[in-house]
Amino acid sequence: MAGQRFNVERTPAGQQLVIPGTEKPRPAPKARYAKDGSQLVIPGAEQVSPKTHLTRLFQKPLRPRVGQRGLAGTSLFGKEHPK
Repeated sequence: MAGQRFNVERTPAGQQLVIPGTEKPRPAPKARYAKDGSQLVIPGAEQVSPKTHLTRLFQKPLRPRVGQRGLAGTSLFGKEHPK
């Protein structure tokens, strides 16, 4: 039966065996955000001028916001058909 293999680490107290899974967790790298005045800016979110925003809106194709309703049973402009 083969013995367990542990990582060996040299410390001020001498060589130590490190059991896998018990190592000190490394902290996540700190994210740095750009500042705009006193506020932080999320990456990818830039401040857009009203002119640029309107230009982007006008470049998008128009699409209906509400579905159309059929005029079944009614006549055009509210006039009734003569029978």
